[in-house]
Amino acid sequence: MPSSGVKVERKSAQKVHLFLLENALLEKSLKPIKNDEIIFPVREISQKQLVLLKKISKSISIVSMNFETRELLPKNMKDALSGKLSNEELSLVQSSYDSLGDVAIVEIPEELKGKEKVIGNALMDSRNAIKSVYMKTGAHTGVFRREPVKYIAGEKRKYAFYKEHGCTFRISLGKVFFSPRLSTERARIASKIKKGEFVAALFAGVGPFPIVFAKKSKMEKAIAIELNPVAVADMKENIKLNKVEAKVEPVLGDVKKLVKKYKEKFDRAVMPLPKSSEDFLEDAILYIKPSGGTVHFYQFTSRENPYVVPLLQIKKACENLKRKFRVVSKRKVREYAPDIIQVVIDFRVWS
Repeated sequence: MPSSGVKVERKSAQKVHLFLLENALLEKSLKPIKNDEIIFPVREISQKQLVLLKKISKSISIVSMNFETRELLPKNMKDALSGKLSNEELSLVQSSYDSLGDVAIVEIPEELKGKEKVIGNALMDSRNAIKSVYMKTGAHTGVFRREPVKYIAGEKRKYAFYKEHGCTFRISLGKVFFSPRLSTERARIASKIKKGEFVAALFAGVGPFPIVFAKKSKMEKAIAIELNPVAVADMKENIKLNKVEAKVEPVLGDVKKLVKKYKEKFDRAVMPLPKSSEDFLEDAILYIKPSGGTVHFYQFTSRENPYVVPLLQIKKACENLKRKFRVVSKRKVREYAPDIIQVVIDFRVWS
């Protein structure tokens, strides 16, 4: 059955499309026709709206066409699961997930065991950009901080490719730690790095912190230390992908064991360790020049009075090393559990 359409030359199509969207005129259930010109399916257009459209492009005309029907996506994952899970099961589905490019990492509660593939397919049905779905199968494990995942739907992948702040990262699925939720932190710290700084990127993983610093600051160089050999292999590839070989040096090794080699050589140290970061706080401080520098200390802590414990940990570490310190800033980074959040404290330290 013919429907109304707005025909416009290609050079003006983007502006016309925006106007139709902003004024709720675009008929989203139908597909536009694209030839030498573009024909957008529309709802009823008033004379006043037509006048405004002709100000965008004089070539605009209203036509009657047979458009193809567009398959509308479900509004969200729960909408896609309607009729496939019971109401009780639907109430347990977590709508949030980590997106690593076209790979999604989801959390599925034990009560929905056996429904993993149904949930994975529903996520892809509701998000065209997602081509592969994995589920978390546990917390970060071992000294290599592996994040265990299990394939549940879509294309099986060895790697995810994730983009952030103009950088691209290869991530070995299930074998390394990577958090897209620290993206804001990477940009925040990059904005604070001064020209010529040397940065110690501790627990560097696949390299997101030092590589973003290399792209978004005027630092001189970052030494990126990581114990997990798989993560270091990813980091080396990411350094090449982002063309920052002159700015980021990957180092396979233990932060504690490398203190002697790199002691007092850096203007800044960042330590985004998922857990137990207090065990490495004195080591991070020892990386800082005697003349002074900044440490970015991440910690998981109680939602109630979240800064009390990490501030005490900083005070104790500085006293043990006979270093002076001053807190520059403190902020909440992200939610972690009902009663736990992650915070970061930036502090200056000097001899």
